[in-house]
Amino acid sequence: MHLKRIRATNFRAFGDGTTAPVLDWELQPGMNILVGENDAGKTAVIDALRLVLWTTSYEFVRLFETDFHISGASRAQSLFIEATLVDLSPDQEAAVLEWLTHEPDGTRSLVIHLQARWIPPQMSKRGRVDAITRSGHDGAGPEVGAAVRELIRATYLRPLRDAEAELRPGRQSRLSQILGAHKSIQGQEKNDFDAANADAVPKNLVGLMAFTQHHLGKHEVIKGVQNDINDNYLSRFAFAGDGLSSRIQITPDLALQPILEKFELGLLPSTGIHPEERCPRGLGYNNALFMATELVLLREGEELALLLIEEPEAHLHPQLQERVQELLEQNATTSQGGKRAVQVVMTTHSPSLAAGADIASMTLVHKAQLFSLAHGKTKLKKNDYDFLRRFIDATKSNLFFARGVVMVEGPAEALLLPALAEACGLSFKQYGISIVNVGHVGLYHYARILQREDEKAVIPIPVVCLTDRDVVPNQADYVTRPKDGTKRFDSDYTKDELAALVKSKEDRAQGGNTIVCVSDRWTFEFDLALSGLGELMHLAIHMAKKANSKGERLSEDDEAVAVTEASTLWKELLAAKHEPEALAALVYEPLKKKLASKAVTAQYAAHLVATGKYGQGADLVKKLPAYLKRAFSHLTGKAVEE
Repeated sequence: MHLKRIRATNFRAFGDGTTAPVLDWELQPGMNILVGENDAGKTAVIDALRLVLWTTSYEFVRLFETDFHISGASRAQSLFIEATLVDLSPDQEAAVLEWLTHEPDGTRSLVIHLQARWIPPQMSKRGRVDAITRSGHDGAGPEVGAAVRELIRATYLRPLRDAEAELRPGRQSRLSQILGAHKSIQGQEKNDFDAANADAVPKNLVGLMAFTQHHLGKHEVIKGVQNDINDNYLSRFAFAGDGLSSRIQITPDLALQPILEKFELGLLPSTGIHPEERCPRGLGYNNALFMATELVLLREGEELALLLIEEPEAHLHPQLQERVQELLEQNATTSQGGKRAVQVVMTTHSPSLAAGADIASMTLVHKAQLFSLAHGKTKLKKNDYDFLRRFIDATKSNLFFARGVVMVEGPAEALLLPALAEACGLSFKQYGISIVNVGHVGLYHYARILQREDEKAVIPIPVVCLTDRDVVPNQADYVTRPKDGTKRFDSDYTKDELAALVKSKEDRAQGGNTIVCVSDRWTFEFDLALSGLGELMHLAIHMAKKANSKGERLSEDDEAVAVTEASTLWKELLAAKHEPEALAALVYEPLKKKLASKAVTAQYAAHLVATGKYGQGADLVKKLPAYLKRAFSHLTGKAVEE
């Protein structure tokens, strides 16, 4: 049995489809990872599941006024949450037969429908929520009974959980619940201690407790204190004819539950410390221990094997996050040794966890809209999923949490673009924009992540793919012409052929809210030099050239000397009255000949841009190439003059 679908209207951020989207999410049997920025609606999905299914911890979950969707100043008066469970085993179907729904395709499912009304306060009456949970689509079946409840409870791990507290002994402790529900506990409630043969060690837990209590009661210290209390003190309180005595016990109730509530689970000390010594371990490893304990129970039994976990990365360093992600994925996809697979619904803000996960298991949540990234839901092809699983890392997976994404093909753009945007008054940080360096072969794999197969369902996150036109200007005579006649220079193309070349690059990756911005002439650096930032690029390239000859970054004194030299050379270049294309080609020449590093050039250029000497705000925007203006406009939603 697994959860196939969750629907809701008018629950928190989810509306009725008019001013706000409804919740309608189809889940996979294994891993289901909710990613997205804060306040997007991820926790609302988890809480909807908790409310309709309840949890194995038996915590009291209830609806409040604030759970009803509000639009403007108007609060919804009713809501519903509906969960559909499928693939029930014959035994499970038999247990909930009267609540089953017969689907049109001949299958049977268990549909749980929670309907609630908000009744505002009136006169002296306080406001309240009336709720009822029934079975069937739209709640058309009978009210859900205890048999159903015990079968469909989900295991919930809250964010910022106190793992140590959860595993400590105590009344109704989580560890006692886990132990009590484990299939190996059957029969342990029987007291097999034989007082007539008191030295025989029982096999059952209750019998062992009775055995221990019996022998401790005969210990000299215990007997001495007990007799002292009874004979010297308690007996003096008794009236004539009344017997008043006491007995020291481990527990007055020889039952299984009180015994289980005395257990605690803790990590042993690290290597080098005696295992019997008490030594507290860090929050991260205790968190991992708690998750492992919950998984032990989930893989046993006939109940719903559903784990709801918010932010499993809590207290975990990135490498341990990857191990936890791997463990969860293995438990969600494989059943082995008679243990069943677990369905996992997980929220995360961790790029490390997202990088280690299968993209097909993710669902992007953006402003209460859920966009599954599963096969068939995106424009990604199978080889794209395979490529991304191998090559996506934490620096790239932050795209799942961004309000806008720029995909670039090299470190130069990744280093310089944020500085240019900041100086233009279009800060990437302010707009929540992530820049992702996908390399020279990855652009068209990454570009389709946020494009939908259903072109009507556009993800409202602006994505820009920056790529070079890579057509050499005729003035760059230091570039060798291909001997095989391959087209490479401006003069090799007609105007229509150049337009077709650009369009082919755009069409390969463009779609939905993703656009491709192709450099206007040649490369990122050349176009900056041509458009109005020639001096900036000349200085940065000269400094990078000096650094390349030294084999290390320049000192502050060396940088000052290099800037002075470059400024003198720039004046000479201007005095020569070169045409703009020829001047830009001369500026770019050291990069093409690999006399300077593009990445180091971008670092120096970013530093120079931040000084404000080469333009700020609208003045700097005017100096940008048209394709960068278009990119900034798409990402920020602000009109940028082209």
